[in-house]
Order: sequence, then C-alpha cells, then structure tokens
Amino acid sequence: MQFLAVVLIFFSLSYGSHIKWFSFEEGLEKAGESGRLVLLDIYAQWCHWCNVMENTTYRDKDVVNLIEKYYIPVRVDAEKRPDINKKYNQGGLPTTVILDSRGNILWGGIYVSPEDMYRILSYFASLKADQIEKIAEENRKKLERIKKRFLIKTKEKEPSLSYIKKVFRSVKIRFDRENGGFYGYPKFPEEELPHFLLLYWKFFDSKEAEEMLRKTAGGYMKLIDPVEGGIYRYSVNEFWTQPHYEKLLKDQADISVMFFDLYSGTGDKKYLKAALSLLDFSIKKLYSKENSLFYNSQGADIVDENGTLLMTGEEFFILDKEGREKAVKELGYPPKIEKEFYYGVNALMAKALLYGYAFTGEERYKKTGLSVLDKLLSQALSEKGVYYSKSSKNFYLSQNIYMLESLITAYQLTGKTKYLKEAEKISSLLKRYYLSKKIGILTDLQDTGLNINRISFIDDIFLLNRRAVHYLYYLSLLTGKGNYREFADLLVKHLPGKVNINTAIGFFVYLYPPVAVHIFSCFRVLPEVFSVFPYWVSVHTVDKKSIKRLGYEPEKECVSYICNTDICFFRVEKPESVPEYIHKALDSYKKY
Repeated sequence: MQFLAVVLIFFSLSYGSHIKWFSFEEGLEKAGESGRLVLLDIYAQWCHWCNVMENTTYRDKDVVNLIEKYYIPVRVDAEKRPDINKKYNQGGLPTTVILDSRGNILWGGIYVSPEDMYRILSYFASLKADQIEKIAEENRKKLERIKKRFLIKTKEKEPSLSYIKKVFRSVKIRFDRENGGFYGYPKFPEEELPHFLLLYWKFFDSKEAEEMLRKTAGGYMKLIDPVEGGIYRYSVNEFWTQPHYEKLLKDQADISVMFFDLYSGTGDKKYLKAALSLLDFSIKKLYSKENSLFYNSQGADIVDENGTLLMTGEEFFILDKEGREKAVKELGYPPKIEKEFYYGVNALMAKALLYGYAFTGEERYKKTGLSVLDKLLSQALSEKGVYYSKSSKNFYLSQNIYMLESLITAYQLTGKTKYLKEAEKISSLLKRYYLSKKIGILTDLQDTGLNINRISFIDDIFLLNRRAVHYLYYLSLLTGKGNYREFADLLVKHLPGKVNINTAIGFFVYLYPPVAVHIFSCFRVLPEVFSVFPYWVSVHTVDKKSIKRLGYEPEKECVSYICNTDICFFRVEKPESVPEYIHKALDSYKKY
C-alpha cells in the first residue's frame, strides 16, 4: 500500500496538469472572442473516473499541449452547476464535450483515455469553419427532433389499468431473474423499480412481482458497505458485487426510505436493518452538527488537496475497519468528504430521518431530522421556492419537490401545522412558477435542456413529476382541499405514454388513490400508524370540524377514520386495530 501511494504521487508529479480551467461563462466568452473550440469537462468531487481522468488524460503532455494550442478548457462541478450538467451531460460522469465557440455541441462522451482524447482533439482542431458549422447544425436538428417527440409524449391521456399491466410486461422482459434489477450493467440502486413492483404485488396479488422485488432489493443490499454502512452508488457488473465506491447523500436518503417502505410491505427486518445502516452512516460521516446540515458525499477514492489520486476505492473499501484506519493514518487523508450543503438533498435526508424515528421510536432520528428541516426553513425558502444551496440562489424543480415531501412527512409525525402550511406554499409556488401550460407538467424555471433521461444521481423530469403527484395527493388528503388532487391529476395525465415506470406509478396514484388515517385528537399514535405503510398511507390528527367534513360526528379521542379523497372506508375505535383496517381499505381496491 505504501508503495502504491509513492508510485501514484511520483506519477502525478512527474508531469503535473498545467491546464488553466475556466468557468463556463468565462470560457464561452473567451471562445467567442477568439473563435476557438471549447473543451468542456463536467466532473464531481466524489467521482472515481473523474479522478482517474484528472490523473491520466489531463496530465498527459501531448493532450495538454493540444488543449493549450487549440481549445478553451472549461471545467464545471456537476453538483454546483446542475443547469450545465443537465444540459450537456452525456450519460454519466465525467462528461467530456467539444463545443463550438457559441456553445453548440459538436461531440460528447464520458470517460476518455489519453490516447482517445488526443485523437478526438486533433480531429476537431483540424476541421474548417464550414465543417464545424455543419456538425453543429446536424446536432441542433437532432435536438429539435427530440423536442418534438417530447411534446408528443406529454399529450394528455387517460390513466388505465391496461397501461400499468403493459409496463409490468415490459419490466418482465428486461428483468434479470438471477440478480435482480434490469439486465446489463452498470446497475444503479434506484427507488422507482422496487416501488413499482411493491404496488403491483400488493394491488394485483402478483407473487411474480413479489419475487422480482425481493431479488432486486437483495441486489441493492450487496452494495451496502459492511464496515461503515451506507450504500455505494452503483455496481460495475451485473451481479451487484463490484461497487463503485462513492456514497452520495441523495442515495442514502432515497434508498433508506425505499427500504423502510419494503419493511412495511413485507415485515422482513433485514430491510429495516438496511435502512438504518444508511441513516447511521450519514449521521456519522456526513452530518455537520455545527451547521445542522449534511455534507453532500463521501468520495470514491483517497485524493489530496490537488486532486492527486493516493489510493483507489477498489483498494481502500475492501479493507476491514483496522485496515482502513491504518491506510488513512499512512496516507494522511481519508476518502474525501464533499463539504457542500445542497438544500434539496438535505430535505430528502430530513424526510428519511423522520422515517427512521417512526420505525424505531428513536428520538435522535427525529431530533436530527427536524433540526435539518428547520434550518432549511430559515435559510432556503424564498418567494420563488427553495434555493439550491447557501452559495447558489438559483431555483430548480427538484429542490421544491424534495422540500414538499419533507414538510408533509414532518407534519404527519409531529402534528405541527407550520409544516403543513409551508407545504401548501410550496405547492402554490410549483403551480405558479414551475408548471408549463404548454406541456402540462412541472419543469425548471430556466432552460436546462430536456432532462428526460435519468443521469444516475439526477432525477429526470418525469420522475420528479411522479414524486410531485404522490405528495400532492397526500396534501389533498391532509388538508381536505380538492385543488391539490386536481393539480396532481393534471400532471398524471401528461406523463409520457410510452412504457415508463414513473408513469405507471402515477397511474397507480390516480386509479388506486393513497389513503389517509384521520385520528381525532390523539398525537401519541402518529408514528405507529405512519409506519404501517407510508408509501400509500398518510396520517394526521384532526379537530371536530375536520371530522364533520368527513361526514361523521366527533366522538371520543383516538377514534380513527380511514379515507381516500373520495370515500371513507372505516371508522376505527381502537388505535391498535388501525393497521388491520388500513390493509382492509387497500385490499378493497383489488376488486376493481
């Protein structure tokens, strides 16, 4: 190990990178003035292949000379500039793009070796102006065709059971029966497939869906770090056994909630254990108690302050606890913590911690989750929604939807109406500023390109709209206001008609509406009821006026009323009987 560190340091210092990188705006301005092409490098601090490319391709003498002679080099942190990342990302990180002097795409790829980079740079540097313009025009036409197909996809349609079953048939064709998830690699642990399979199993009594769900969840669990906890970002192979070792805050939040949902749906405690492993890692490694916020990630490798690769994740994370401690001591650096606070993913982690409280009763999860959420309420909200970060006052759709989810979760588990009121404000902002009347779905305020394909750690536009639909239904249930359901229904009907898991989940929401447990004046049972099946059941306490609105006369405390947005299924007197009647209410959907 000591030898490896010395070799890497010697290699990196033997020809250090002399590239002077510009910001995106500065680089385009210089390109416009000089007429040079732009080399755009989009990276992330946690990204392994970004580290490799920095230590090889961008420290290759011939590559550096070509860049200096013919290009304006631009480097963008994907996390700090999601607008640039969404618009130019070529399917992963690092992303490498050649632009003309006006910012039009000529060529794009992901990781590029020194040899390939030299060849690509030489080719584009050799082109004449008319040849460059021809390539740029072809790419513009391609983008226009994508936009036209996008508009067709989002035409209004009526949700149907046949569509949901069609999606399930498509999932079966692509499903990896041996390993879980879809065929091929790399494989990412994403929440939408397990949630879709969970709903299909529950509402259609599909044992096949249950088996696929358990197989997929088992694959995801192989990516959990057995030493420190936390889930790695993806597997390089199809067996879920060759991780890429980044640990992102967003993944810890989303996948822990998914595991909680699987535990509530199956009763299998291994899913609860998995969920808590992700939360505990996040608290131990990523939480800044001083700031009441979480850092964004733990990197895949050990690098120094200059980006020099000292030890790869493949070498470090296979070590046991003692081996890791020894490596850190000898190298003088641990895996890099990305010390940036992004408000949206912090909202997701606040939500996940509140789930942890509901499922365990441990106050530390609740205390930390509410501390984060309250910090966000004091720092992140504005008249146009949720700021992206403390240093960036830009607005993105995702931040507002994640905040909506967190606020509604906090209201359910605390009964504090301030969280519900803030959730209503976010909903109003979504409709006012983010709803595109042209296509009928929520979009970003500014042009970030057509983000219609998920880019590993970034939720695509359809996934975000599906998430919004789900929580707008919850908001309708918890406030008794039908306009939130109408808003959700508008979005559902404009989700893509081509086979899409997120559209199918949205159709589930529309056809098998989530239910709420309205509990009359009884706060103590909120966590217990919440944890029954939070993916499809909301809960809160209500006053006499609300009980009358449901069509009942207020009676003794702790009487519960289980309803969807159309009807009430049951009146339940004993709190301990509520879980049984929740399942009966959901089972009643199976008749249709």
